[in-house]
Amino acid sequence: MQGAVNALGTETTAGYTAATKIDQISVLMNAAFGIAISNYVAQNYGAGLWDHIRKGTAACLLQTSIANALMCVMIIFGRHLVVPMFVTQPTAEIIWYSDYYLMTVAPFYLLLGVLQIYRSAIQSMGNSWTPFTACIIELIFRITSTTVFAGIIGYVGICFATPFAWIGAIALLVPVYWHEILKRRKK
Repeated sequence: MQGAVNALGTETTAGYTAATKIDQISVLMNAAFGIAISNYVAQNYGAGLWDHIRKGTAACLLQTSIANALMCVMIIFGRHLVVPMFVTQPTAEIIWYSDYYLMTVAPFYLLLGVLQIYRSAIQSMGNSWTPFTACIIELIFRITSTTVFAGIIGYVGICFATPFAWIGAIALLVPVYWHEILKRRKK
C-alpha cells in the first residue's frame, strides 16, 4: 500500500501517513476487545459453556460497536486536528488527503470490531486455521484492491482497500463462528 501511496506524490504520502497514525488508535482499541473476548471464550470453551460463549461474544460485539461508533464520530469531527500533530506547516492538500482517508475508513471501524471479535473467539475455540486463513484473505484483498483500485481511481482506491480487506476476512469468520457455535450446541 505504501508503494502505491508514494507513487502519488509527497503531499499524498504525508496526508496518508498522518491519517494512518491516528487510524492505529482504533486498531489498538479493537485489539484490546479481541484480547478480552479471547480470554472469556477460552475459559468457557474449556468448561463447555456454549451459551456463555454466544452471549459473551454478542455482548462484546455490542460494546465494541459502541466504542467504534464513538471513535468514528471523534475522528470525523476531529480530523482537521490530525495533520498538524505530525506535519509542520501542512498544506491544504496534505490535510485533504488525511481527511479523505479518515472519512473513508472511520465509518468502517464497526467492521474492524466484528473482524477482531470473531477472529479472537474462533481462535479461542481451538480453531487456529480459520483466523490464519482470514489474515491471508485480508492480505490478499488489501494488496489486490490497492493494486487494482489505485490504478483505476487513484487515492480513493487506496482508501477503500482497508475496509475491503476487512469485508473479505469477515466473509469467512462470521459463518465459521456460527458453524462452531451451532455444531457444539447440538451435542
